[in-house]
Amino acid sequence: MRWLAVGVALVFWLVSAPAQAQEVRLAAPSDCLVNPACGQGLESAYGLDVQSAFVPLTVADAGISALDDGLAEVAIAFSSNPQVSRPDIVTLRDDRSMIYPDYVVPAVRRGLLRGYGKRAKEIRRRLNDASAALTTLALRGLNQAVIDGRMPEAVGGEFVDANGLGGDAARKPGKRIVIGYMSFDENETLAHLYAEALRAGGFRVVVRDIRGLRPEAVRKLRRDQIDLYPAYDGSLLRYLVGTSPERLKAGLKRTLARIDVEPMRRSRAQDSNVFVTKTETASRLGLARISDLARFWQPAGP
Repeated sequence: MRWLAVGVALVFWLVSAPAQAQEVRLAAPSDCLVNPACGQGLESAYGLDVQSAFVPLTVADAGISALDDGLAEVAIAFSSNPQVSRPDIVTLRDDRSMIYPDYVVPAVRRGLLRGYGKRAKEIRRRLNDASAALTTLALRGLNQAVIDGRMPEAVGGEFVDANGLGGDAARKPGKRIVIGYMSFDENETLAHLYAEALRAGGFRVVVRDIRGLRPEAVRKLRRDQIDLYPAYDGSLLRYLVGTSPERLKAGLKRTLARIDVEPMRRSRAQDSNVFVTKTETASRLGLARISDLARFWQPAGP
């Protein structure tokens, strides 16, 4: 009888154990801890320190795969990822408005434009026309095509042709344009999309992996190692100036001018961070809002 009593007590303890005993890991891109829409934002908006729960992703857009593989209970996904709509995935509500709009915009080195002189007008026009055709819905379609096994260069090229942006203009003289992409599929597809739009105008273009995320992209732009890359306006501005409302007032165009870079036309395609979990996990742990994670993660220090 004594062993039966011990067993009953153990079961009661397991059932009533506090939520904090459950480990909740966050799978997120490697820059999460310095990203205003990830670790930095969790600290400033939610008062949470996520360092001990952080599982860095080798591939930035692999958050949902990390959930599938059991590597984490919560993950950062991109709002343009069609997998966010899966019935077994729940998006946690950002109840303290930490996450900001993040639209695709090509960031171009001004030195490249100056080098092309009057022909820079054609570079701007072709990049801007490509951005004008790009919506969030279209971007999800591009991402789904890559998820289904299509090559990013083929998907980007087909988008250009489908939207009347293709062509076979005679080769233009001038420096080869180096387009960099951050190390995840969506950004690679966008890089090829903009590359094909320029090639259709006769420009020589090469596409390269910058082997990193936003910090590497900005560094390579400043060092003239790439000429442009597909940026996300909200994240890029906050990376450059921080989250102070006063500094954000400067806007992206004026801020980039300080490092001799120019943003082209902003597309209508948005890709913001979202916090996601599995439906089963949300039900088991009572997760509906980002603030619910305070039961599992450490409070930020003073």
